Amino acid sequence: MTVRVLMVGYAHGHALGYTEHLLKRKLEAGDVEVLGVYDDNEERGKHYANRYRLKFFGSIEEAVRKRPDVFVINTETVKHLMYVKLAAENDIHLFCEKPIGVNLKDALNIRSIVKSSRVKFTTGFNARFSPENTKAREIVSNGELGRISMIRVRVAHSASIDRWFKGWSEWFAIKELAGGGGFLDLCIHGADLLRYILGDEPLEVTGFVGNFTSTYEVDDQGVGIARFSRGALGILDGGWTQVVEGIPWSPLEIYGDRGSLMNTPVGLIYYTRGLKGWIKPNLERISRNSLDELIDAVKSGGETSITVDDAVKAQELIEAIYKSSNERTTVKLPL
Repeated sequence: MTVRVLMVGYAHGHALGYTEHLLKRKLEAGDVEVLGVYDDNEERGKHYANRYRLKFFGSIEEAVRKRPDVFVINTETVKHLMYVKLAAENDIHLFCEKPIGVNLKDALNIRSIVKSSRVKFTTGFNARFSPENTKAREIVSNGELGRISMIRVRVAHSASIDRWFKGWSEWFAIKELAGGGGFLDLCIHGADLLRYILGDEPLEVTGFVGNFTSTYEVDDQGVGIARFSRGALGILDGGWTQVVEGIPWSPLEIYGDRGSLMNTPVGLIYYTRGLKGWIKPNLERISRNSLDELIDAVKSGGETSITVDDAVKAQELIEAIYKSSNERTTVKLPL
């Protein structure tokens, strides 16, 4: 089976990477076809269609008539719901960039549409496919670190400091279009990682979200602390205000009553009292992501490991941290 994919929107910069990944998969595996591009910003859509030598569709109705199997949605966040609804009505499977909604209500509406349809769904929680995070989950679930007391995840870059967002990307810093600022944009990844690595759900959170640089009229950094049901404290921090350059590094720390794990600039390392030493495992690099998983599920009739429930749970955790920051109080989950 050749899976027919329509690129819906190039508002999000990740759309470029997904297009290139799909074109590479077409070349190497031959099991995908990129039908073309639709973007309601015609100038932007034509620009990227020409860049990748793809057809530009002048209307979404024209594109749907080509019977795509999958929508890859990278529009402004506020438009996700509209395209999810259209896809579900036409039995088109869905990749929807994160966060899936501008707020929890939006995300719940998307979940309702997906669950009442026959379409498969995934979102861009690609940190789950990082060998470091996969190994960390394995080590935690095997009990090698003992009972987990604390985990810290950071996802950040320097967008506010370096004024990244302008022109076609300016919408990232407009709350009505994006739903929030740097904390929502990046820490949604961390919210999913906390749940994924621990295999547990948060019960309550407290947090602080603010605007450090005043570059944009939205938040650009934040930190949240979540208490999970088995007692672990999860620390989630990040945003657009951190300068870490020259190394491929996503900080992660996990502490248990029998050992510790850290993702460092030199790679993942962990210590256990049982082995009485620090270990640096050999990790296989892979180029697989959540879109690959969706394509494979469409071909096989199987399911994706990242679900619409995961997308909603991550959005709920982020919204609770915003609420805690705004109200200066601890917030119970679920909302």
